Amino acid sequence: MEILDKLKKEELEELYYLLQQGHFEKIVRNKLEKFKNSNKVCPVCNTETKEDEGLTIIFGSPNMRQKATFDGVDCLEYFLTKLK
Repeated sequence: MEILDKLKKEELEELYYLLQQGHFEKIVRNKLEKFKNSNKVCPVCNTETKEDEGLTIIFGSPNMRQKATFDGVDCLEYFLTKLK
């Protein structure tokens, strides 16, 4: 509901159209498939990392948590420095 409350009238009409046409389900399904990919990329150096490798942090506000996996301590330090 919070997401819908933030939409403008035109955006809400477009969303409604996508729902009626059945396109929205496909868009959401494709987005969810991207989350299933077990190979991740380090957000600093773009090195491919696996789910059980590297250093993982969860950050963000309670309703918008994000997860990032780094391939090494140097990339994690760089990220935290830039986050400050």
